[in-house]
Amino acid sequence: MSIEKVQKAINRLSNLKAEISDQFEDLKAEVNRRFASHAKRRDDEIFRPLPAPTGLDMSLMDALKNRRSQRNFSNEPLSDQVVANLLYAADGINRKGGKRTTPSALDWRETDVYLLKANGIWLWVPERNGLLFCAMKDVREETYLLNAQLTLPPLEIVFVTNYARTRSLLTDAVETIAPKIKKAAVDEADLREMRIRACHLDVGAKLQSVYLAASAMGLACVARTGFSAEKIVAALRLKPDEVVVAAQSLGYPAKSILDHLK
Repeated sequence: MSIEKVQKAINRLSNLKAEISDQFEDLKAEVNRRFASHAKRRDDEIFRPLPAPTGLDMSLMDALKNRRSQRNFSNEPLSDQVVANLLYAADGINRKGGKRTTPSALDWRETDVYLLKANGIWLWVPERNGLLFCAMKDVREETYLLNAQLTLPPLEIVFVTNYARTRSLLTDAVETIAPKIKKAAVDEADLREMRIRACHLDVGAKLQSVYLAASAMGLACVARTGFSAEKIVAALRLKPDEVVVAAQSLGYPAKSILDHLK
C-alpha cells in the first residue's frame, strides 16, 4: 500500500473519530438540558464505560430451548459485565460503519435504550460502549401499571423510538414518488403506519436478542407493554416525537422468599 493511501486511511479514521466525538458531546448536552433540574454533574461523573462484551458458552439452540418469560426476581444487582453483554445483544456495534447486532429499517438507528436502576436513569451509548448518566432517581416502579412482584427487578430496559430519525432524503423521496407510481395512491396515513410498523419490528428484534442473552446467562427476563407511557415519558423527559414502545425486566431469578429480603 502506498504512503498516499495510508495517509488517506488515517485521515478517514481521524475524521470518523472527530464525528463520533462531536455526536457524543451533542448527546451529553441534550441529556444535560433534559435533566438539568435533577442534578448538576461534572463531566467525569456523567459517563460510565462498560467492559467489552464476553462470549457466552451456551449454544443458540440451547438458548432458544431455555428462553422463557420469568417475573420473579432476586434483588441481587447485575454486574457491569452482565449489563454489557445484554446491551451488546440489544444494540451493540458488531461491524464497520456503526452497524448493529439487531436490524434497523433503512439503518435509521431510531431506537434509544434507557436503563432504569436503583441508582438512577442511564442512556446506552453504543458508540462508546457505555452509559450516559441522566438522573439520580429510581423510577423502575413507574414502568408498571400494577406491580404484583415482591421485589423490583434490578434492571428495567426501556426501548424508545425517536421518529425524527426515521426521516431522511431517501424516505422523503419514497413518500413523494410512491403515490405517483402506484395505481392506488398511498396516502400519508399509510406511509406513517408503515414507518411505525418498521420501528416496532426493530424493537421486537431487540427484545428477542436480549431474551436469548438472558437465557444464556441464566437470568430471569420478561418483555412488557403493560405500563403508563405518560409516566415513563415524564420520567425520561422525552420529546413529542419520542415514543415508549416496550420495557424489559431483568435480574437473577428468585429461588426463595429470602431472595426478596433486603
